[in-house]
Amino acid sequence: MTARVRAIFDLYLDYEAILPVVKDIASRGWHNKRWNTQKGRDSGGHQFNKHSLHSLLTNVLYLGKLTYKSELHDGEHPAIVDDATFNRAQALLKRNRLSGGSEVRNKFGALLKGIIRCEACGYAMVPTHTTRNGTKRYRYYVCSAAQKRGWHTCPTKSIPAQEIERFVIDQIRAIGRDQELLAETIRQAGQRSRQRMIELEGEKKMIERQLVQDVELLRGLVTDRGEQAAHCLADLQDRIRANEQRATQVREELLALESELTDEHKAAQALAAFDPVWESLPPREQARLIRLLVEQVSYDGRTGTVSVTLQPTGIKALNEEAERIAV
Repeated sequence: MTARVRAIFDLYLDYEAILPVVKDIASRGWHNKRWNTQKGRDSGGHQFNKHSLHSLLTNVLYLGKLTYKSELHDGEHPAIVDDATFNRAQALLKRNRLSGGSEVRNKFGALLKGIIRCEACGYAMVPTHTTRNGTKRYRYYVCSAAQKRGWHTCPTKSIPAQEIERFVIDQIRAIGRDQELLAETIRQAGQRSRQRMIELEGEKKMIERQLVQDVELLRGLVTDRGEQAAHCLADLQDRIRANEQRATQVREELLALESELTDEHKAAQALAAFDPVWESLPPREQARLIRLLVEQVSYDGRTGTVSVTLQPTGIKALNEEAERIAV
């Protein structure tokens, strides 16, 4: 496990982004540490996600330290990564957080990066481009399954980026101009919001139960000075921190959804104001607004059909953008 933790830090410093590391780790079959609790139950052994990986990369236990009441103390367990490696990782995490991470690496204005998927394969479609005659650039979205498994495996393969981006923008414009379509979109968004709130309330209760169990388990491990206990302690603190972060996200999303349900009139105003807002934004801000407003774009190369699903909370973001521009 010690070598694996060091390898994960090295991978992050190589990739300079969390998601590629998550994918790399998954391909290696690596999981969190598994151990038996004092009550004889199996714990840990889960696949890494971006939240648990972020927790691992920021966990001072791997420096041989402990946190108590927000204060940092020297621990009695050995360090797993050196100060230089840990500090480089923290600096990179901070840089990505402040700059937008993958968003700033979206060099060629791919509006649908991260939200478009191939309906035929169920995989994400990723932006790419080709250059002809040394100057003319053509942008595309390509099915990631086709990239990995071969073009013959996917009926969608790719689609010109400008074509599908224009279609999505026109769809949003059409919603704002058609009162019946607008009302139906708001109704569907409300249904999704209420269903999502039910799911989040269930997740919130599950996280709270898990945190109570983990804090109790943590108390039992703190007094054990062995290397095995140090690994278990680190993994447990990773999970506690990841659950605490997720609990905060759940609460914030619930508040946003509750706010979205309270005023359908503002939602209608926001979608109707899409045109003037869109035209006033620079390309980078347009990409940000699309990611706030659109939950998913699905493209089916077999039929040439495109479906656009709006984020309920994105309608509020559009309304706030419209109010900001109007000031």
